[in-house]
Amino acid sequence: MVVVTVTIMASNPTSKLTSEGALRAFYIVELLRSTGEREFPAQLMSIFFWIAAHDGCRQEDLAKACNMSTSSVSRCVTWLGPRHRIETRSGLKLVKRERDPSNHRAWRLFLTPKGRVFANLLEENAKCRIDPVTDAPRFTKAQKEIEAYDKTDEDLG
Repeated sequence: MVVVTVTIMASNPTSKLTSEGALRAFYIVELLRSTGEREFPAQLMSIFFWIAAHDGCRQEDLAKACNMSTSSVSRCVTWLGPRHRIETRSGLKLVKRERDPSNHRAWRLFLTPKGRVFANLLEENAKCRIDPVTDAPRFTKAQKEIEAYDKTDEDLG
């Protein structure tokens, strides 16, 4: 798999920060893109964020919560998991799917170790104040932590 490194550029120090929330969202999107997906669709973000917030949720509940068709959710979960629907592409390995022990036809969705690292980085960065000049290196370091998982052939369990 080819890992694409996205370097987050610090905002121009001469420009005034007008929205910390927008800058935080920008950094989060760039962290998502550091997984190797340069075009990280909003549906995929929504699915990942819901699973990160509700680790162990049922896939059918996710479809209702995100207001998506079950087929869209399934495609996104597969993409967030070990494989992509396009055979030549690898999945992001952020999520794993397990059979629900109480209903063998249902799936439970969990973060992988890589997914947990990513969710922890999001949580950590959501709690601190952002400085557009000094925080770009911190987010670049977070990207490197995520990319380190791509360089290993880690089990999704």
